[in-house]
Amino acid sequence: MLQDDVWSYCSSLELLAPGSRVVVAVSGGSDSVALLRLLCSLRGTRHLDVVCAHFNHHLRGAESDVDEAFVRELAGSLDVRCETGSGDVGDYAVERHLSREEAARELRLRFLRATALTTGAACIATAHTRDDQAETVLFRLLKGTGLRGMAGIAPRTGMFVHPLLAVSKEQLQNWLRAQGFAWREDSSNLDARYERNFIRTSVIPLIESRFPSAKTAAARTANIARAACELFEKQTERVTDNIEILEAGDGRHPGALRLAKAALVSLPDPLLQYALEEVFATSGVGPSFERLTRSTQAIRNGRTGMRVTLDDRVTLEVGYQHVYVYGAAFTGRVLEPQEIGTFPTTVDWFRRRLTFEEKVLGDLPSDLRDIGPKEAWFDLDAMQLPLSVRHARPGDCMTTFGGHRRKLQDLYVDAKVDRVLRARRPVVCDADGIIWVPALARSGTGVVTAESRRFLRIVYYGSQC
Repeated sequence: MLQDDVWSYCSSLELLAPGSRVVVAVSGGSDSVALLRLLCSLRGTRHLDVVCAHFNHHLRGAESDVDEAFVRELAGSLDVRCETGSGDVGDYAVERHLSREEAARELRLRFLRATALTTGAACIATAHTRDDQAETVLFRLLKGTGLRGMAGIAPRTGMFVHPLLAVSKEQLQNWLRAQGFAWREDSSNLDARYERNFIRTSVIPLIESRFPSAKTAAARTANIARAACELFEKQTERVTDNIEILEAGDGRHPGALRLAKAALVSLPDPLLQYALEEVFATSGVGPSFERLTRSTQAIRNGRTGMRVTLDDRVTLEVGYQHVYVYGAAFTGRVLEPQEIGTFPTTVDWFRRRLTFEEKVLGDLPSDLRDIGPKEAWFDLDAMQLPLSVRHARPGDCMTTFGGHRRKLQDLYVDAKVDRVLRARRPVVCDADGIIWVPALARSGTGVVTAESRRFLRIVYYGSQC
């Protein structure tokens, strides 16, 4: 059955866990309606707690309002809590200098994240299918992309999970028809003025007329590229995890990123360009082929002081021992504390990610001394919930695993963590205080013993590929 295939896919990639609460983004179209119904069909056997979320963009007048009414009625028929939101896409696009597509997407994602936080959901499920994967890969190839772009839509990105990536739109619609379930058609999806619609309605059908398995092949290519990305991430971590943020910049720009030149030069060109993509993303500029090529050449062959203009405000400069990206620091950005009361949960923290999972005795590593500094295990029954993730605060102290009471500032100094980087390092707390600062120190709270039976595993990821 389709629901069993979807659950098998989710289980194999740890996208959903039995007993978790999940927000489902529902537009009213066939894909999202199928996703909501499929996950609701798993409530009995997998004990999922499903929340329906619909965002009204008000882009199609009365048609948009009918979509919202349809989703509300659908959620009611399934006995599912329904959260709705809306926004003025036109005004937002003008204010932020975005296209209407980009503005609609930003507003929708903001609403979905807020819904997940207010409902205490572990994740947000969207109805991207194998068709969407193929469209995404092709769209990025036509625009020009690197390995990350070819990886397409990841099964998980931060709080967002995509349970239907292995399923085609045709499969979903056939399933809905067989059950007698209705859905809404969005007339704007046929508007070829939008690039993705043009690819979906004109380009892909033409390709499939000659290559019938094109979508499957594109999805397979994305999976291969994503596996390569994971390998590249590990090989470039020593560069991307040690980006320093300088507030002063070069006197003309507000700030800079600083990277060890020797570490960059030691990478072969494919890895160097992969690392630079991460640097450019942190800087707020796109990793175009031209930018990557010119920057790679400058780092390899450029004389000290050579500059590469990335855009009208961001510049890369080659120094004696470091490479600087001026105009790229966002040191003033502050994230709101995030509370965690249920597991599994994912928290996005700048361009990093924390995952919180409840584990049983059989999951426990044979020797906890072998785990790395970006992973921590706790006795869950010894924790004082809820947990929270926040910035470091003046005067923060913690009792370390060795039983010593230390100021967090002193721990940063001892570990030589740059002052302006400390604001980007998450601090994990329970109700009694700090329990862990990833890659720095953990507290003596919740130490795993021979009597422990329930465990909390927290992992700090260096990227969100």
